[in-house]
Amino acid sequence: MTILSRATPAERATRRTEGERAWQLVRESGVKRRYVARALGISYGYLNQVTYGHAPLTPALRDRLAEYLGVPVAELFPR
Repeated sequence: MTILSRATPAERATRRTEGERAWQLVRESGVKRRYVARALGISYGYLNQVTYGHAPLTPALRDRLAEYLGVPVAELFPR
Protein backbone atom coordinates (compact mmCIF):
# COMPACT_ATOMS: atom_id res chain seq x y z
CA MET A 1 0.00 0.00 0.00
CA THR A 2 1.42 3.39 -0.94
CA ILE A 3 1.20 6.66 0.91
CA LEU A 4 -1.14 7.90 -1.81
CA SER A 5 -3.63 5.07 -1.37
CA ARG A 6 -3.96 5.83 2.36
CA ALA A 7 -4.84 9.47 1.73
CA THR A 8 -8.39 10.53 1.02
CA PRO A 9 -9.17 12.10 -2.35
CA ALA A 10 -9.37 15.51 -0.66
CA GLU A 11 -5.95 15.03 0.95
CA ARG A 12 -4.39 14.04 -2.37
CA ALA A 13 -5.93 17.08 -4.07
CA THR A 14 -4.57 19.36 -1.33
CA ARG A 15 -1.12 17.81 -1.66
CA ARG A 16 -1.13 18.32 -5.42
CA THR A 17 -2.27 21.94 -5.03
CA GLU A 18 0.46 22.64 -2.46
CA GLY A 19 3.02 21.05 -4.71
CA GLU A 20 1.93 22.90 -7.83
CA ARG A 21 2.67 26.35 -6.42
CA ALA A 22 6.07 25.33 -5.08
CA TRP A 23 7.15 23.32 -8.09
CA GLN A 24 6.06 26.03 -10.50
CA LEU A 25 8.64 28.27 -8.81
CA VAL A 26 11.21 25.48 -9.04
CA ARG A 27 10.54 25.11 -12.79
CA GLU A 28 10.76 28.87 -13.29
CA SER A 29 14.13 28.92 -11.53
CA GLY A 30 15.52 26.71 -14.30
CA VAL A 31 17.30 24.44 -11.80
CA LYS A 32 16.88 20.73 -12.44
CA ARG A 33 14.80 18.94 -9.81
CA ARG A 34 17.67 16.55 -9.18
CA TYR A 35 19.75 19.48 -7.90
CA VAL A 36 16.83 20.87 -5.92
CA ALA A 37 16.38 17.49 -4.21
CA ARG A 38 20.06 17.40 -3.32
CA ALA A 39 19.92 20.96 -1.93
CA LEU A 40 16.86 20.05 0.17
CA GLY A 41 18.51 16.89 1.50
CA ILE A 42 15.95 14.50 0.03
CA SER A 43 16.03 11.90 -2.72
CA TYR A 44 14.96 12.71 -6.25
CA GLY A 45 12.30 10.00 -5.98
CA TYR A 46 10.83 11.53 -2.84
CA LEU A 47 10.84 14.96 -4.47
CA ASN A 48 8.82 13.53 -7.35
CA GLN A 49 6.36 11.91 -4.94
CA VAL A 50 5.85 15.22 -3.17
CA THR A 51 5.63 17.11 -6.46
CA TYR A 52 2.77 14.94 -7.70
CA GLY A 53 0.92 14.70 -4.38
CA HIS A 54 1.90 11.10 -3.66
CA ALA A 55 3.71 12.05 -0.44
CA PRO A 56 3.02 14.83 2.06
CA LEU A 57 4.97 18.05 2.00
CA THR A 58 6.14 18.14 5.62
CA PRO A 59 6.50 21.41 7.53
CA ALA A 60 10.28 20.92 7.66
CA LEU A 61 10.45 20.39 3.90
CA ARG A 62 8.21 23.43 3.33
CA ASP A 63 10.63 25.53 5.37
CA ARG A 64 13.68 24.25 3.48
CA LEU A 65 11.98 24.74 0.11
CA ALA A 66 10.92 28.29 0.94
CA GLU A 67 14.44 29.09 2.12
CA TYR A 68 15.94 27.51 -1.02
CA LEU A 69 13.64 29.58 -3.26
CA GLY A 70 14.12 32.74 -1.17
CA VAL A 71 10.38 33.09 -0.64
CA PRO A 72 8.55 33.41 2.70
CA VAL A 73 6.67 30.23 3.64
CA ALA A 74 3.43 32.23 3.95
CA GLU A 75 3.79 33.43 0.36
CA LEU A 76 4.73 30.03 -0.98
CA PHE A 77 1.96 28.20 0.88
CA PRO A 78 -0.87 30.64 1.64
CA ARG A 79 -3.69 29.28 3.76
